[in-house]
Amino acid sequence: MKKLLLLCSALFLYSYCSVAQSSLSVIDINNGMASVANNSTISYTTVISDHITTEIDAENTSNATKYYKLRRFDDVLNTDASAYFCVGGGNCYPPSVFTSPITVTLTPNQTLSSQNLAFLLDLEEGVSPGYSSIRYQIYNVNDLNDVFTFTLKYNDITTSIKESSVLVTSTAGVYPNPTNNKAYINIVSTAEVASVITITNSLGSIVSSKHVTISSGKNNIFLDSENLVSGIYFATITSGNNKIVKKFTVNK
Repeated sequence: MKKLLLLCSALFLYSYCSVAQSSLSVIDINNGMASVANNSTISYTTVISDHITTEIDAENTSNATKYYKLRRFDDVLNTDASAYFCVGGGNCYPPSVFTSPITVTLTPNQTLSSQNLAFLLDLEEGVSPGYSSIRYQIYNVNDLNDVFTFTLKYNDITTSIKESSVLVTSTAGVYPNPTNNKAYINIVSTAEVASVITITNSLGSIVSSKHVTISSGKNNIFLDSENLVSGIYFATITSGNNKIVKKFTVNK
């Protein structure tokens, strides 16, 4: 009987451990291509009617071809806020869709970005910023134990005061919008802060990135948009733990 119990315990532990395994390596494109750990949390602060996009790349680190889907869990969703996702720029789904209709194929060591794809995870904040916790899973359709999980938290009250304080707020979106040449964004900051401004296209590829120092008060920031082709883009201003994402269109 003891042997049987030990065997059952071993099988249980093996099954439990297998749940935590994943064949994927995941990075946050907008956060300087930072690695994302399995079961980790990415935190943001939002402002009124903000639109924040998290762009995720993934690599199949196994030695076999795998087939993946993305699914979303709205564990907590602020009133009037909406969450949705896109698989690449041309396949966006409404908030009522929780599992991607598209299955992504990755051969050994292949990435989403190598196929001009990315997972774009969107939150559109309501008129009153509040707490949201959105959990995502990238899972192997042929092995449900092969899953990568991470959570996006917005305005998490458990973060420190330093992390949750909003140094930079955007007073308006990108203008002119649409643009055919030069574009700008107005930013108001409560202190001088070093920031990174990146522009990504609808496929999640970074097309421009630069470091800027935002002064205390009002700032008029030029976006490197003159050489962009027609399409939809996202300007991301990253200042410490704060991110502001603004969508704009280039029409030439």
